[in-house]
Amino acid sequence: MSNETREFEPWLRRLKWALSALPAQDRDDIVAETRAHLRDACDAGQTPAQVLAGFGGAEDYARQFVDQMELSGALGAGRSGPMLRLVLRRAHRSLIATVATTLVLVCVLLAVTGASLVFFELSDPVHTGFWSGGGNLFVGVIDDPAKAVDLLGTWLLPAALAAVVLPLLLGRLVLLWTVRRLAGRK
Repeated sequence: MSNETREFEPWLRRLKWALSALPAQDRDDIVAETRAHLRDACDAGQTPAQVLAGFGGAEDYARQFVDQMELSGALGAGRSGPMLRLVLRRAHRSLIATVATTLVLVCVLLAVTGASLVFFELSDPVHTGFWSGGGNLFVGVIDDPAKAVDLLGTWLLPAALAAVVLPLLLGRLVLLWTVRRLAGRK
């Protein structure tokens, strides 16, 4: 091992450590390939300091591989949970992920509201509704149904179920679009 390549070893050790989230075989392959690129750059006449400056920090260099593995895993799983975790982890680094996180949280809030309406409609259908009274419109439970008019009547239950299902579907579509966008696939 030449003096030039010895100077790369601390950087390569940090790279291997930063790649610890990857399977051992992938991690070893990336380190071996990176070592070859570092040597090639030295053989082309660059100093080890110039070569390492071109690669940047080992942790930053490793992040692109870890990010790609996470994106591929989330897309490959096709489930909302892994996609949501990925988007939440990226929210501080990406405007798209931040906006998607906000949209998904709004969708979850709407679905919880719809689920609450389903519960109240099933447990107390006389007092639960979409009410108009006293110049106000509101959804929920009322003490005295005679003081307002229920605008949906028996249609509240299907509307509340739709208010559960549609936001969840929209949230999933937002997650799928966001993960594809982060992965560079459109």
